[in-house]
Amino acid sequence: MTQITKTKSKRKIVLFLVVVLTLSVISYQLSVRKAVAQQRLPLVVAPARQQTTLDPGEKESLIIKFFNESAVPISGTLKAVDFIVTGTEGKPILLESPSAPSGKYSASSWIKLPYERAAIPAGTVLKVQFDINVPKDALPGGRYVALYFEQTGYNVGAGASPSLQSGEMAVTPRITGLINIRVSGPITESASIRRFSAPSFLEFGPVPVYTEIFNAGNYHITPQGQITMSDFMGRQISRVILEEKNVFPESSRIYETEIGSKLLFGKFKLTLAAAYGEYGQVLSRSIYVWVFPWKLTLAIVLGIAIIVLLGVKIWKSTKGKQKKLEAQLKEEISEIEELKEKYKDATSSPKP
Repeated sequence: MTQITKTKSKRKIVLFLVVVLTLSVISYQLSVRKAVAQQRLPLVVAPARQQTTLDPGEKESLIIKFFNESAVPISGTLKAVDFIVTGTEGKPILLESPSAPSGKYSASSWIKLPYERAAIPAGTVLKVQFDINVPKDALPGGRYVALYFEQTGYNVGAGASPSLQSGEMAVTPRITGLINIRVSGPITESASIRRFSAPSFLEFGPVPVYTEIFNAGNYHITPQGQITMSDFMGRQISRVILEEKNVFPESSRIYETEIGSKLLFGKFKLTLAAAYGEYGQVLSRSIYVWVFPWKLTLAIVLGIAIIVLLGVKIWKSTKGKQKKLEAQLKEEISEIEELKEKYKDATSSPKP
């Protein structure tokens, strides 16, 4: 009886620990979702990217819109800063520090905002009309500015200001629109293929292709082109369109794609052909790859070899049996002939 009681007690303890662990996991997941929800800014910017061409000394007004999709008013600050792109992923880096170098691609000082702070009522849109004043001595080329709205709080009067719980961290999310300004005049357009590569040998396709294009000019470019695959006879068997990406000045972009079907056999030529700039300057490069399913081929060869060996063995076995039967048949025929001769001698000999 005592043993049964101890067993029941252990089961209750295990059940209690399982319930506590399950509740802890659920509580953690809910807290993570809550934190993510708090960091998500319920704003949408349109257009996300704008592009304009201006002459030195010219002025132009543009409009950017911020949509508040939340159920509460949001207040924040507006600011224009320069941005650059240095990595191969095309991600803009905002130059917000006062000590950050202005650089030859900066134009934030050309932007005049109507106000620095604004409130966006729930479910409405904030239209910001800003001016771009290009200096008369501005050099031709590209200038890159980011205009963002940074949330600083909710409208307290709406009674919806969220309070921080213990252990929670305050965040200041923002939404950004990018502005590409081209100053009229002769610009430098120069690009090169830094890398166009693929594995030299593969067992199966498709073939992964890695491309890196570098922009050495002073204005961003958008290369357009394709990668083709040709067999040893020069016939095109596959083609993929190069993804359109902006390549900013003094930076490069990575293009990763696949070409060809799964089952390929032999030597293939991969050719990159792309054009960029106002005058359609061409980028071109070719490489060669081998695709040979050696494991599959080895399995097929071994299978054929096994079938051939079995066939030879069966043929030899059948041939041996046939020869043996022929020998036995000859021996029997010979015995029959001998018996015939004996019978003939017996019947032809005179009777006494």
